[in-house]
Amino acid sequence: MVSDLRCFNRFYTCLIGLLDETLTHSAYTLTEARVLFELGRRSGHIAATPEGKAGFLARAFRIDFGPAASDIGQELQLEPTYVTRILRKLAAAGLTETRAGPDAPRGRVPSLTGRGQAALAGLQAAADRDLARLTADLDDEEAAELSDILTRARYLLGGAPESERGEPL
Repeated sequence: MVSDLRCFNRFYTCLIGLLDETLTHSAYTLTEARVLFELGRRSGHIAATPEGKAGFLARAFRIDFGPAASDIGQELQLEPTYVTRILRKLAAAGLTETRAGPDAPRGRVPSLTGRGQAALAGLQAAADRDLARLTADLDDEEAAELSDILTRARYLLGGAPESERGEPL
């Protein structure tokens, strides 16, 4: 089983270009794109930490990325300090801003700007085109079979159905 999973992972990683320097020939790495997606999915709403406090980095630099970095880091299994660096990079590029938020410890949460929403839409459209090309030669029966297999694999490996989590990149 382990060998089969590793074989499939190598095949799929190469097939969709996960090891490319950037995602879908954009200016963003896969991780940066996933952070953009998480911000877009959350619509500017980042819950406070259980203690209701900003993280150490947020307090030290007076930036309200602490809870956002922690939440996104937990979702993507990344270190909050790494997510904070990505959030700063996205903010410097004009893709994110902090806005008033009722649940934020200091009333501010990061969210996508119009430019950030356009960048995310472009990434999602490119990913959709790549996946459509990947499956273009499948007939309806094969496409349904592949969809069922992917859903079953996700279920067997303990993943929540995507309909419960939102549409990924």
